[in-house]
Amino acid sequence: MTPQKRTALKKLLEAQHREALGQKAIKLEGNRKGVETVDEDAQALSEMVQVLGSQRNKAQAEKIARLAKALRKIEKEPDDYGLCEECEEEIAIGRLEAMPDALLCTTCQGEKDPRRGQIRKKITDYQ
Repeated sequence: MTPQKRTALKKLLEAQHREALGQKAIKLEGNRKGVETVDEDAQALSEMVQVLGSQRNKAQAEKIARLAKALRKIEKEPDDYGLCEECEEEIAIGRLEAMPDALLCTTCQGEKDPRRGQIRKKITDYQ
C-alpha cells in the first residue's frame, strides 16, 4: 500500500470515528410502569423497542472499538495496516475504502461468518 493511500484511509478512519462518537446512544427506559400490568400490546411494543435500542447501542459501541483499533494500528504499525489478521495477505483496497476498519480479507471473513441461506435438515440443527 502506498503512503498516499494509507494517509487517505487514515483520514477516512478518523472521519468515521468522529461521526460514530457523535451519535448518541438510544436511551433505554424501563418497561414496567408500576405494579399493575399495562396493556399487553403496549408492553410487547415497549420490550421490542428496548431490545432494538440495546442492539443498536451494542453495535455502535463495537463499531467505535473497531475504528479505534484500526486507528491505533495505522498509527503504531503502519506497515501492518491493511494486512489480514488471519492469513496476513493484503486486504483489497476496495474493501478498505468501503470498510477502513476491516481486519480480515474477504476470504477469511467469509470463512468466519455464518453461512446464509442454508436449510436446516435435522431437528438437532436447531439446538
